[in-house]
Amino acid sequence: MKDTRQKTLILSIFFSSLGPIVLLYAVFSNTSTTQLADFLRRTVELTVLIVALWMYKKMQKIHDNPEKIRDYKQWMYRISGAVLMLSAVILLIILIYNVVNLNAPTGNVTIGLSIAVLGLVFNGYFALRYRHFNRVSRNAVMDTQSKIYQAKMIVDINVIIALSSIILFTNTNLILMIDRIGTMMIVVYLFYRGFRILRYREMPLK
Repeated sequence: MKDTRQKTLILSIFFSSLGPIVLLYAVFSNTSTTQLADFLRRTVELTVLIVALWMYKKMQKIHDNPEKIRDYKQWMYRISGAVLMLSAVILLIILIYNVVNLNAPTGNVTIGLSIAVLGLVFNGYFALRYRHFNRVSRNAVMDTQSKIYQAKMIVDINVIIALSSIILFTNTNLILMIDRIGTMMIVVYLFYRGFRILRYREMPLK
């Protein structure tokens, strides 16, 4: 089971790294705030995955040291929650800037939309996978990854709605409203999820 968990973490990093790479091009292909927010969000989450893999390997090596394991668990929750909240702050700053600059998003959003759809599928799979691992045997890394991937699914849905509006609607005011609301929903959800994960560090950890 432990080997399977580590392999899943490695697969998570591999698939998650593809998103920011492709979206870097997509960001320059359109002016959607939601698109930029999605790129930054995926980049930040990739760093959390890398830290999670490192933490998991560390915890496996010190399995006979309960106090040290507890410390690593607390740091896993702290890092995961803090990174999500930091990304929310960055996106909020971008949102405020773009609310002042009332230009409707334009450009090609096909790539970004495709990544969001694929992301929803893969993130759904990994969310269920990590949730299963954590139910079988409680583990801070599996728990935080399960919650992060649940957050990724919600954000992907918002991104799909926002970017689809640019293709489906011609009313620039409607597109502008959907794009801003989409970004705001990402910000709010990241704050919420980050705060919830931070609270877990104060709970008894097994």
